[in-house]
Amino acid sequence: MSRSDRVTKGVTRVVEKRNITTGRQMNLRLTGLDDDALSILVEKIQEIVPQKNISRSRVLRAVGYLCDDEYFLKTLAESVVNNT
Repeated sequence: MSRSDRVTKGVTRVVEKRNITTGRQMNLRLTGLDDDALSILVEKIQEIVPQKNISRSRVLRAVGYLCDDEYFLKTLAESVVNNT
């Protein structure tokens, strides 16, 4: 079926983005130390959950859902003050 035939019949192709987990991209710049720390964190989480493919972006997205854990928030706040 040629393009003109598809247009005539109303058949079109829908282009879909490969990564549908994010609505938009965010540029994030990390220092070498920050990059290493994130990589170590990903490795530690990967050891805990070996059957799941853990990526850096998955870890960063997961942190956004931990807002109900008060201990985690205090620890994260201290880390922000001490390490950034």
